[in-house]
Amino acid sequence: MKQTLLIAESDAELRDIYRRFFSDRGYSVETASDGLDCLKKLCQASPAVLVLDRELRWGGADGVLAWLREEAVMTELPVVLTATAACPDVAEDHEPPVVKFLAKPFTLTVLLDSVRTAVAENGGEEPIINRHHVSAYSELFID
Repeated sequence: MKQTLLIAESDAELRDIYRRFFSDRGYSVETASDGLDCLKKLCQASPAVLVLDRELRWGGADGVLAWLREEAVMTELPVVLTATAACPDVAEDHEPPVVKFLAKPFTLTVLLDSVRTAVAENGGEEPIINRHHVSAYSELFID
């Protein structure tokens, strides 16, 4: 079974590079361009790993991480957090669900290794999301 990744990246070119790279390696890839889109895709896709750009617009990574930490059904979703080295306090956010931090620029093989490790540490399983237990405001994102 293909592992599903959600890549939430603000840079359209990087988002496309990551999508093609992981698709070529057998992953099913969903992408999000901002925080609101990321929340919607989290509710729809049930990814095995979230690759999250700290500098997302519209809710941003902080909002996505706060939501993940509040939702008991989402606490098992491993997050690989990415950001430019200039982003303040980013390297300090290693509380679950963040399992790895990568400072940009990084190589695609480093990202691949981080995703593989996150999947393996999660038992190789995609988290089961019971959409009936997702908070009321997240219902806005479920079709």
